[in-house]
Amino acid sequence: MDLSHLIADLALYLAGGLTLLVALAHGWLGATKIVEPAQAAPSAKRILHAIMFLSAVYWFAAGLLLLATPTQFAGNVRFWVVIGCVLMLGGGGIGNVWAMRGRHFGGYALLAISGLALFGI
Repeated sequence: MDLSHLIADLALYLAGGLTLLVALAHGWLGATKIVEPAQAAPSAKRILHAIMFLSAVYWFAAGLLLLATPTQFAGNVRFWVVIGCVLMLGGGGIGNVWAMRGRHFGGYALLAISGLALFGI
């Protein structure tokens, strides 16, 4: 294995691990700091909880895919797995930066992870 493949694999491992951390933090902080203290109708709290929980689940799955990519996927499959994860995480990051007007670190974390994952192609 040459150095460029090693660096690409390490970038994917790092992107996957960071994605898992972001997903876990998002799920926990969203449930404890946003959903529970929200002064809203029960139906609105259920929707808010679903948004927080499902985005964390999707990001966790993307993290697992990024961690598995160096050893399980090659060629075109590796390329499209990474591109799919980058589009999902990057789209979430862009949406977060736009919705929060740049005042929240989560969007920047997702964008940084997306950039790191692109090094793994």
